[in-house]
Amino acid sequence: MKTVIVENTVCLNTGDAAILLAIRHILKAACPGELRFQVFDSQPTVASRLYPTQAYPDIEIRKLLAESIFKYPYDDNRLKNLAKPIYNRLALSALRHYGKSRALDETMFSAEDRRSVDMYRQADLVVTTGGTYLVENYNLERRLNQFRIDAIFGKDPVFFTQSLGPFDKDYNRRELKPAFDRSPLILLRDKRSHGHLDGLVDNPGKCHVVADSVFALADKKRIETLLAAGTPPAQTGRVGISVRHWNYVNDGADGMHRYMASIRDIATALVREHGKQVTFVSTCQGVPEYAHDDSKTARAIVAALDADVAAHVDVDAGFHTPEQLMELVKGFDFVVATRMHMMIMSLCVGVPVLPIAYEFKTRELAKRVGLADLLLDIDTVTPEEAGRKLAAFAADLDQLRTTTLAAVLEEHASAMSAADLVRPLLAAPSANVAGDSLPRLDEGTARLRHGNHESERHRVA
Repeated sequence: MKTVIVENTVCLNTGDAAILLAIRHILKAACPGELRFQVFDSQPTVASRLYPTQAYPDIEIRKLLAESIFKYPYDDNRLKNLAKPIYNRLALSALRHYGKSRALDETMFSAEDRRSVDMYRQADLVVTTGGTYLVENYNLERRLNQFRIDAIFGKDPVFFTQSLGPFDKDYNRRELKPAFDRSPLILLRDKRSHGHLDGLVDNPGKCHVVADSVFALADKKRIETLLAAGTPPAQTGRVGISVRHWNYVNDGADGMHRYMASIRDIATALVREHGKQVTFVSTCQGVPEYAHDDSKTARAIVAALDADVAAHVDVDAGFHTPEQLMELVKGFDFVVATRMHMMIMSLCVGVPVLPIAYEFKTRELAKRVGLADLLLDIDTVTPEEAGRKLAAFAADLDQLRTTTLAAVLEEHASAMSAADLVRPLLAAPSANVAGDSLPRLDEGTARLRHGNHESERHRVA
């Protein structure tokens, strides 16, 4: 049996959980033997409740070491915040000497942390999960600290399919470059992300553009059956809409009001002009402990609908695992998706999608599946544009289904091609060596005196 660590996950987000399950699926295809997955997550207690051992016996979820070992500012206590970088430097030094002094290990690290460290030392492969967490909209210090821990124990991670960059800050470029250079394999979701690594990777030959890992979960047989049928499937009269709050929308609050007004117009047109029953459902909802709840945005939109429209609209605010969400989506004629993994999971079960982009990752995906001309952008969308593109999408739905689902099969093959790239790494486990060449943490920990890290730690997908 081989042990794989998957780090930097945020499994309270169903899209991020889908990435984890897709990584598991791809790695199992790469390795014929038994694999066990030790997942290091930001909120492991809640994640373990959502994904229990009974349902996922090969997965154990633990606290991300970068968050359990190091300390970060989260309030205005100046004295505590000044002391935290000093503590972090001591913790890093103790990690470098881990295993040499039992007294030091037990003084600096809890029993659970020591167990986690031992897991890292014994792991056959370390993967840093796919997603969109290495972008400068978010503070990267937790991720950098995790890569520093990886280096100390000689467990340089595979970067699974990422949308990352651009990296304009000198500090981030300087601290990320050693992690990228040590990594044996870097998978990118798009050419734009590949370009963002220029100057940050000495060996670009290990960087590969492949489809988002969640396409590995596509129901290939179902999609092939839909394509071979020659006639469109029977309509259910139901449409799903995924929305989200976005702090970085152009024009701030005015931009969010414009986006929400556009969604209201879409819902209204679906009910009045197309006779649909509309359900708001998304990948980030139903988990009180999670910082994001898309159902709050959905309820705010529905509250402003005219009564005759609202009678045909509901908000599904519950939590759904990836498997449950994909099963639910099968009952929709199509989906209007703001969350990218809502888009991908819908496509994976053969359901067409009208996409709304909030980051470049969705724009890149829309190009690959033939939806670039119909894409809506959260930064610029207006009710008028939303109405036009919905009408065009609905009028051409059958042809769009054919072209996008054919593209999904190509994305599925691309996502699964990662198995061939990672197979040699599973066959030759990483060495357990000390990371003497690890960059110093001094400047990084000093940076922890500034910036709001706590509110950003949950961002992955």
